[in-house]
Amino acid sequence: MYFLAKGRTENSVDNDIYKLYNKVSMESICISVPRERAELIRQKLMEEHLLRNDLKIRYDDNNVYLPVVREVHMEDTDLKKMDFKEIKRRQSFREVITSKVTADGQISSFDVVGDIAIIRIPSELRGYKEEIGNAILSTNKHVKVVCTDNGVKQDYRIRDIEVIAGEKRTETTHVEHGVKITVDVAKVYYSPRLASERERIARCIKPGDIVIDMFAGAAPFSVVIAKLAEPSRVYAIDTNPCAVKYANMNVKMNKVDDTIRVMEGDAGNIVPSLGMADHIIMNLPHSSHEFFPTAVNAGRTIHYYEITDKNKIEERLEWLGNQAEKQGKKLEVKNWRVVGSYSPSKIKIGADLLIR
Repeated sequence: MYFLAKGRTENSVDNDIYKLYNKVSMESICISVPRERAELIRQKLMEEHLLRNDLKIRYDDNNVYLPVVREVHMEDTDLKKMDFKEIKRRQSFREVITSKVTADGQISSFDVVGDIAIIRIPSELRGYKEEIGNAILSTNKHVKVVCTDNGVKQDYRIRDIEVIAGEKRTETTHVEHGVKITVDVAKVYYSPRLASERERIARCIKPGDIVIDMFAGAAPFSVVIAKLAEPSRVYAIDTNPCAVKYANMNVKMNKVDDTIRVMEGDAGNIVPSLGMADHIIMNLPHSSHEFFPTAVNAGRTIHYYEITDKNKIEERLEWLGNQAEKQGKKLEVKNWRVVGSYSPSKIKIGADLLIR
């Protein structure tokens, strides 16, 4: 029960409530997604810069409602118009940095693994790394550690990491698709940007399939596949002892040790002893081509990743076909796609290759 002030009517009260609500809300197009697929769709929308970050996501018992910048048509989703609460805008880390840094230079975006932010800082701004690190901490409450990525070391292809702000540690636990991945970002390479790829590959796996993850790292591909699909066996291989340590940890933590067998060693030596696999994952983008003949003789479908020049993609796919022919096999490119950028002239591609 409520009481009306003198001269007020129920209609005038309703009007005031409506006005008050609309001061903090806004109508927007949105995608209605079943709750179990919401995180995957959210990540895809973020990757395509389609998710509105000025409005709060809504949800109910069955669905999640993701506000978008324009009409988006995706499988198993519906388009709606709804009211969303506005998010009070905070300064971005770039705005904070601009107010503190006087040198010329462009700050790139950064990756977040668990509660660790990893950023590449151009040489002209290295003298401001503490200011940059503290700016990221102050504008991202969930980030507890900020590290610079100074390039990739040759040994095990891991990042050259330096902590520049926050807690003095490099181990964290990242969650994707309900899977927990613990990793030390200074000792094992891990990219959160491949989360959609890992889910996509998992959806390709049929019950009873055998999978070989040739360069498993901390085993994110292997664990996501074991959790989302029903393979009979997944072999997770890596030469890096630290990667093997974390792979074993993640397999046990996610309770998939009955499916995944973690193996330490050179994939070129191990793979021929495993017999034929239904799927082989080759995520070693600088060196995958060196191991391709081994994979061709051991798998029916190869999920191949490589960093290549933007204008040489067709040339590389043709080269892979020629390598397959040298092994007495026929290669069919089922599809290929750009999965990330690397430099102004290079990109990372992923290709699904059928071997006959």
